[in-house]
Amino acid sequence: MSSLENISKKEFLNSKKEISSFIFEDKQYWLKKARATKPDKLQDFFYKILPFELLIPPIKKDKKEALEFEISKLEEFFKFGINVPKIVYKNEEFFVLEDSGKTIYSILRDENIKEESFYFYVDLVLVELTKIHNLGFFHGGSQLRNFTYKEEKVFAIDFEESFLKNIDIKTLQYRDFLLFLLSFLKMKELKFKIDYERIIDKYIKFTNSVEFKKKLINFSKKLRFFLWLYKKEFIKKRVGSDVRYFFELIEILNKMGKNAE
Repeated sequence: MSSLENISKKEFLNSKKEISSFIFEDKQYWLKKARATKPDKLQDFFYKILPFELLIPPIKKDKKEALEFEISKLEEFFKFGINVPKIVYKNEEFFVLEDSGKTIYSILRDENIKEESFYFYVDLVLVELTKIHNLGFFHGGSQLRNFTYKEEKVFAIDFEESFLKNIDIKTLQYRDFLLFLLSFLKMKELKFKIDYERIIDKYIKFTNSVEFKKKLINFSKKLRFFLWLYKKEFIKKRVGSDVRYFFELIEILNKMGKNAE
C-alpha cells in the first residue's frame, strides 16, 4: 500500500467533511467523498410549469452512482485535453485530486481587482468552458466557483450532475452558459460595472453559437411580466438572494435586447 493511499484513507476516516484537503510530500491534495445527488423539489416543480433551461433538474443518483459518474467525467475530460485536476487515487468511497489552486470566484470578487485583471481571468475561464462545449460536452455546474486557477491555468471541477439522455447537448451547453452568467451577479464588491455583453460576445466568438445571444434575449422577453411582478416592493423584499440575482440578469438581458432593436 502506497503512503499516499494510506494517508488518503486516514483522511477519509478522520474528516467529517465531504471535501477536505491534506498534505503529502509537501503537496496539497483534495479528497472528495461519495455523496448522493438529487434535484431540488422546488426546482423540479417550477420546471414543470416553466420549462426554462436554467431549471432543468439533474438526475437523482445514489452515492456510488454519483462517484462513478464524476470519476468517469474527470478521466474523460483529462483524456481530451480539458484542464481538470488529475485523479491520483480512487476507490468506491472517495477519490483524491491534485490541487488545482484558488477558485476563480474568490479571485474575481476581490474588491481591489483591476478591470483589466478581471477580464484576464474571465477570458481564461471562457477558453476552458468553450473547450468543453466545442468538444461536444457539458459541464453541469459551470458557476465560477467550479473553476480554479493555478500556475497560469484554469481548471474545471465538480462534475456530479447529469441529466436525462433525451435532453440534447446544445440545451445543456446553453444551461451551462446561463449558470456561468448568473454566478457573476453575486459579486457586489467590484468597483466597476461588469460588461455582460462583452462576456456573451466572447463566448459566441469562441464557440460560434450565434443563436445563444438570440436565445438569451428571447428568454428575457418571455420573463418581462415576471420581472415587472418581481419589482413590486411587497414581492421584492420577500424573495431570497438567488431569485434577486436571477432577475438582475433578466433585466440586463432585457436592456441588451432593447439596444439591439
